[in-house]
Amino acid sequence: MMSEPFHLDYEQHLEPYVDGQANDIDREIVDSHVALCSMCAAELRDLFAFKEQPVAAITSGAHVTSSRWKQWLPQWLSPALATAIVAAVFVLAMAVLLWTRYPTSERAEQAETGSPGTDKQRQAVEKEQPAPSSTAHTPQEERAELTPPREEPLITLNDAGKQILVNQRGQLAGLDELPPDLKKNVEKVLATRRLPNSPALTGWLTGAGNLRSELAEQSTFAPLQPTDVVVETDRPTFRWRGLETALHYVVTIYDAKLRQVVSSGPVTGTEWTTPNSLERGGTYSWQISAALKDGKAVVSPKPPLPEARFRVLDQRAIAELAKLKESAGSSHLAMGVFYWRHGLIEESEREFQALAQTNPNSTVVAELLASISATKRHIRHKTGN
Repeated sequence: MMSEPFHLDYEQHLEPYVDGQANDIDREIVDSHVALCSMCAAELRDLFAFKEQPVAAITSGAHVTSSRWKQWLPQWLSPALATAIVAAVFVLAMAVLLWTRYPTSERAEQAETGSPGTDKQRQAVEKEQPAPSSTAHTPQEERAELTPPREEPLITLNDAGKQILVNQRGQLAGLDELPPDLKKNVEKVLATRRLPNSPALTGWLTGAGNLRSELAEQSTFAPLQPTDVVVETDRPTFRWRGLETALHYVVTIYDAKLRQVVSSGPVTGTEWTTPNSLERGGTYSWQISAALKDGKAVVSPKPPLPEARFRVLDQRAIAELAKLKESAGSSHLAMGVFYWRHGLIEESEREFQALAQTNPNSTVVAELLASISATKRHIRHKTGN
C-alpha cells in the first residue's frame, strides 16, 4: 500500500511563509518543496493572491488549516478554490450575525441617515463632543461666566480717603501694607467689635487712675496725666488738679526702684514737661507737692494711696511706629489699633474718633469707641495679672 505524498501544512508552513513570519529554515523547506510539488506551489500562489484581496482584512483571523478541510472536501477540489469558498462562507456568516444583532428600528435609521453605530456609541461620541450652544458668546461673556460671583463684604469703612473691606471670612482688604501681626489684630478687633485689654498695660497698673478720676470729680488735689498709660515721648508732660491755696507746685519723678530721677522745681501752673529724656521702656511713678500759704506742703498721691505710674514706649515700638506712619500713617484704623496694643490709650481714642467722623453711620466704629470708654474705666481698677 502506497503512502500519501507529503504536502506542506497550512499553519506550520504556508501561513507563516505568506505572512513573512517564517524563519530561515522553514522558508528553505517551503522553497525546496514547491519546486518539486506543483499542488503546494499552486496553493502557495493562491494564498499570495488571496492575501492581496480586500476580503483578507476580514478573514485574517479565521485560519482554516489544510488538514481540516482536506478531510471533507472532494479530492478534485483545488486548495485555491477551497480557500475562496471558506472565505465566502465566513463573510456571509458575519453579515447574518450583524443583521440579526441590530434592531429593526436602528437598521431603518441607519438606512435613512447612513450613520452606523448603536445608541451607546452615539452617546459616547456625544460625551466627547461639547454640547452645541444656541447662542454664540463673546470673549467678554465667556470671561464673565468663568469669573466667580463677587462676595459681598461684611464690613466697609472709609478710612483716610480709601475703602477698607472685611469679607465674610473676616479677612481684611485695603491695608495690605500692614505688618502681618498688626493686620491680624485689626481683623480681630473688627470681628469682635471691641478692643481687648492692652497687653502693654499688663502687670504694672496701680489703680492710680481710678483714684485720680474719683478725686477729680471732687475737685481735689490729684495727678491727672500720665497715670496707668504708656507715653510715646520720652519727655512727657505732667498735668494735675491744683489747690486754690497753693503758692506753687513741685513734680518729682521716680524710677521703678523709687529712686528720684528728676524734680521740676517750683511750678506756678498745673502742668510741667520734663527737660530731660526718660529711659525708653522704663516704668516711672510721680508725685506733686503743693506749697501752701501757711508754709505747709501737701503731697499727692501718698501712701496708702496707690502710686501714679506710667511707662515710656520702648525703642522697638518706636521703630515700628515710625515704619507704620510711613506706610499707613493716614489710616486711623491701623494707627488706633497700634496705639491701643502698645498702651497709648489717649492716642488710640483720638484715632477712632477721627474714624467715626468719616463713618458716622458705622455701628462697628461706634461699638469700638464704646469699648475704649468701657475699657478705660475698667482698666484702672486692675493691678495686672
